[in-house]
Parts: sequence; structure tokens; C-alpha cells
Amino acid sequence: MWRKSIGILGLLVLSAAPAKADWYRGESPNFIVYSETTRARLRDRILLLEAFDRLLRGLTATTAPPSPNKLRVYLAHGIGALQYVAPVGQNVGGFYRASPDGAIAIADEYQNWRSNEDDTLLHEYTHHFMQQYHPAPYPTWYAEGFADYLMSANITPERIEYGNYNPIRASWLVSRRGWIPYEQILFGNPRRLSAGRFYSQSWLLVHYIMANEARRAAFVRYIQAVTRGDDARAAFTASFGMGATDVDRILHEYARRITFHRITRSGTDPAPPIRIERLEQAGLDTPLIEAALTIGVRAANRRAVLNDARRAGRGDDAFGKRLQARAEILYGDVAVADRLLDELLAAAPTDAELLYLKGLRHLVAGRRDAAARRAEYRLAQGFFGRAHRADPNHYPTLFRYAEALSEGD
Repeated sequence: MWRKSIGILGLLVLSAAPAKADWYRGESPNFIVYSETTRARLRDRILLLEAFDRLLRGLTATTAPPSPNKLRVYLAHGIGALQYVAPVGQNVGGFYRASPDGAIAIADEYQNWRSNEDDTLLHEYTHHFMQQYHPAPYPTWYAEGFADYLMSANITPERIEYGNYNPIRASWLVSRRGWIPYEQILFGNPRRLSAGRFYSQSWLLVHYIMANEARRAAFVRYIQAVTRGDDARAAFTASFGMGATDVDRILHEYARRITFHRITRSGTDPAPPIRIERLEQAGLDTPLIEAALTIGVRAANRRAVLNDARRAGRGDDAFGKRLQARAEILYGDVAVADRLLDELLAAAPTDAELLYLKGLRHLVAGRRDAAARRAEYRLAQGFFGRAHRADPNHYPTLFRYAEALSEGD
């Protein structure tokens, strides 16, 4: 497939309850994708993500097999769906979050269709890919700039293009008088800067680095120095042979002659296996409940999510019952969680996720009751041990097991 391959290191956001919709679940070698759309549209999105994963592997010389912990992707409709999962602003098109209970990426399909095509979705997956396969203490400008560098990739049967600009990002670079000094981009606090300019100028800097093999090697030296604990400013100057004021001058000139990469595809990649099923629902957007519970629900929304999970668990659907059990453990009635989990485990006694939830139930109880902590943590350890034996790759089990070992804390 590849005419050339570049080896690089890099890394590389109180709403109403979700409304009723038809949701499908698709699974492929690297992803579990939920989407409130048609089967055909969902299949296309999964094929895009798998092709983008192959592009990232080629560009970063990644040879590791797919992670057994597949990324869960939620393709929702509207900002309200995103705000149900996490407190984000009105202009956010998607976000990636990781927690001890798992990692998720969510994108607003309205924006994917209307304004930025697939850029948000690919941006968020780039974050996950680099944290999964090339973890390092990347500065924020590089984490976001690298994700922007690849998010505009255009993948067709004939060619792959990457490194092109996103029109919204590029619009922030038109007026150069408004640029943020690169001293602040490189070493300042991104939260205190204009998000539009920070992302756009970070993309430009990463584009400049990736355009030249020597500059890519300089970035590797820079990350190695920062990892050792060297001063970031001194490490940047030593690695690149220039300081922040030089970056200002160079990038103003570089922006006038920027290009992108095109790879001609020599053949058709075999289609990955994809399995798609329609979710049974209780009049709710149940995948969004799962996403919110995975990354943790903010206090102001916990009652609403708990009530939604309880509605989801009323029927005979096992997915809804799992959601309710998790919500009861975290924010509700542990006795109800026990009843649900015991019922589900009777039908699937070696299910790693159910055993994990049973362990989590005792871990949470131990956190809340100091007098019972030792006994509850011992029970949690037993269930986590069984979950690990059922699925050694389920990393939340290992994290929580380590937590349960701290019974005297």
C-alpha cells in the first residue's frame, strides 16, 4: 500500500437527558462504535477509522498489534449529547477522555456532516493512538498540533493525503498581527491563550517540524531532554538550534509556502471484519449513559444519569441492566446493584466486566465506610482476581485491584 513511510514520534473536552433514538453498535479489530444513524453510515465510519489507523501505523512505524482494549467511539447528534457526557462548551465538536474505567471518543455527527467533515473524529483518535502506542510527556502544543496535522487526512481508494489545512484552523492564521508569540505557545499556559489561535499556531509549528527529517529528529531529542527533566526552554534551543523568537520569524515565512503529502495507493486493502447490531433500548440514548458513567459523571448531573440508567435497566436487555448496575454502584443503591449483578452473573459467571463491576461495588463500599474498609477491599480483591483470570487484558481490573490492595490506607 505504501510508497513511502515516515518514522516519527508524536502525540500526540446541567444538560437534559438524551432523547430516544435508534442506535447501532459496530465492532471491528480496533474499535467499538456506537452511532444513532443507519447501518450503512456506521459501516462507512468504521471503515474510515480502520483506514486512518493504518495511516497512523505507517507514519509512526508502529508494529504493535491492535490493543485488546478497543476504543469506544460514540457518534452522536447535537451538542446536547456531548454535554450529557461531559461539561463542554457550545462550540465543541467532540472530545477524547480516558479514565481508570476506560477511554472514549465522542463526536457530534452534525458537525461532521456540516462543517468539518471527519476532522473532529480523526483528531480525537490521533490522541488515543499516540497515548496507546507512543506515550511520552508531549507538550500541549505538540499533542494538539499533531492531532490537527493528521485530522484533515483524506483517504480514497486511489490516494491518501495528509498534512493539509483545516479551513477553520487556517482562518485564525490569516491575520498575522493577531498571532500569539511562540514563547507563549511553547512555554506558556494554553488555558490562558485564545484556543483558536493556540490550536492553529500549534498545527503550523508541528507541520514545520514534520516537513523535514532533521527537524523530526530534533523534536525527538527535545522530548528526550524534557523527559530527563531538563529545562524546556534550554532543551528546545539545544535541540532545534533556535529560540522562540526565531520560531516566530521562521513560521511567518513558512506559512507562505506550506504544502501537504500525497501517497498513491498501489492496491485495495482488505476490508476488516465488522459486526453491526441494533441496540435494544428503553426509550433512551443508552450509549451516552455508558459514556458518561465510564469517564465519571459531574455531581450536578448524577441524579439525572442515575434515573436514566434505572429506566434503561427496567426491561430484559442485559446492556441496560449493566448500565443500571454501574450507576447504582457509583451513585445509587448498592443493594440494587448486587441484585442486578448476581442475576447477570448467574447467566454469565465468567464475564470479566460483570466480575469487575462486582469488585467495584465492594471497592466503592470500602471507600465510603472506613470501619468496613478492610473487609470490603478483601471482597473486592477476590472479584478483581476472578475478572483478571477471565480477561487478563482488561486493564481497569488491574488498576482497581491495585487500589483494593491499599486496604490499610
